[in-house]
Amino acid sequence: MTTEVRRLVASAVLSELGRRGRDAVWLADRAGLDQRVVAASLAGRRDLTVAELAAIAGALDVSPARLTPSAPAD
Repeated sequence: MTTEVRRLVASAVLSELGRRGRDAVWLADRAGLDQRVVAASLAGRRDLTVAELAAIAGALDVSPARLTPSAPAD
């Protein structure tokens, strides 16, 4: 994952959290992830695994695709 993709994913997750009035602690608990993993990922310091992204999407009740940037058109 590039730095830009990491930033875009973190921004999408933070946006969804804001819409729900929730925070990263709630997300970590609801997704079954360590709070440090969620905090580092939302700060753009680490990549999310596919399993982590799926757990976060499930916790937010959205498709993982909603949290990832679209591929550029050829």
